[in-house]
Amino acid sequence: MLAKEFHNVRITGLACAVPNNKVRTDSYAYHFGEEAVAKFKKATGIEARFLSDGRQTASDLCYVAARKLMEKKGLTEDDIDALIFITQTPDYKIPSSAFVLHKRLNIKKDCIVFDVNLGCSGYVNGIYIVAGLIESGTINRALLLVGDADTNHQITDDTSFTMMFGDAGSATLLERDEGNIRGLIRSDGDGFNTLITPIPGARFPGVYPGMEADDLKIAKKMDGDDVFLFAITKVPKLFKEFFTTFGTNVDDYDYVILHQANLMIINQIAKKLKVPAEKIPVSLTEYGNTDGASVPVGIVDLCEKMEGTRKLNLITSGFGIGLSWGVVSFEMDTSDVLPMIFTDDYFREGKDV
Repeated sequence: MLAKEFHNVRITGLACAVPNNKVRTDSYAYHFGEEAVAKFKKATGIEARFLSDGRQTASDLCYVAARKLMEKKGLTEDDIDALIFITQTPDYKIPSSAFVLHKRLNIKKDCIVFDVNLGCSGYVNGIYIVAGLIESGTINRALLLVGDADTNHQITDDTSFTMMFGDAGSATLLERDEGNIRGLIRSDGDGFNTLITPIPGARFPGVYPGMEADDLKIAKKMDGDDVFLFAITKVPKLFKEFFTTFGTNVDDYDYVILHQANLMIINQIAKKLKVPAEKIPVSLTEYGNTDGASVPVGIVDLCEKMEGTRKLNLITSGFGIGLSWGVVSFEMDTSDVLPMIFTDDYFREGKDV
C-alpha cells in the first residue's frame, strides 16, 4: 500500500506565478453565445483565467516562483539538493525542462534533477516523491516545481478546452526539519485514454498530409462523463481510506484543498465527505483549472484572503490524467506563503536553440 508517514520533513515555503494576461470567461460570448457561456460558468464556476501569451511556458512561471521563493527564504544556489519539475507541457521533447530550470536558477551541480510527466495529481505525487527522498537521508532540501501552460490557446468548439484551463507555475520548498507529511497515492492505467493528447507522440508523430479531419479529433480527448464519475467516486473513497489508515478525520484539518477541476466535482466531493463549504476553498473562480498547479494556487489564494499569520493543518488531493489520484496532508505556516506573482517573464535564450 502506498500509504506513508514521512518523518522530519516539512514544507517551508510556497510561491505561485501566473501570466499577466487575464481573460474573463464572458469574453467568449461572441464565439459560443451568451447562453452557452452562462451555462459553462454555472457548471464550472470559472469566471476568469490567466493565459500565456504564447511565449511563456510552464518552466518560465515556475522559474519566477522559485526565484522569488529562494529570495524570501534567503537561499543560495548551493542550498538546493534536488530540483523536480512536474508538468504535462515541457519546453522540449528532450531534454527534461528541469535542466533548463537548473541552469536558470544556477543550482549547484551536486544536485538531482528530473522531470515527472503528471497532470492534475502532480502536486500530491510530487510531495510524496520529495518527502521520500528527504526522509531517506539522500537530500536535505528540495525545490518541487509544478506547473502547466498552454502556449497555443486556440478557440475551438469544445468549451471544456477553450474556457476551462488556466496557466500557472508553483515552487514548493521542502526541507529536513521537524514535521511530518502523510500521503496515500493511487494509479489506474486502465483509464490511460480517458484524458489523452496522442499527437504528437511516438505512435502519432505529427499531423501529416492526407490526414482526415476525423483523425485530427484524436489530438485531444477528454471523456467528461468518465472523468466526473472517477473523481466523485474514487477521491472520496481515498479520503476515507486515508482517515482510517492514519487515524484522523476531516475535522482534524483546517482546510481541504482539492484539485480545482470544476465546481460540480468539488461540490460533489465535499458533499460525500460532509465537509462544510467554508473548509473547501475555491480558487478556480479567478484562475480556472490550472492542472497540477491548482493545489498550490489554491493554498496561495487562501492565504491571501487570511488576516495575520498562523499555522495551517491542510489535507490536499489531486486527481486526473493517468488515471491517478492521491491525498497528502501537511502543516505549514502562512508566513511561508508568498502572495500570487504576476509576470510576463520568459526565457529568451530558450527560443534560440
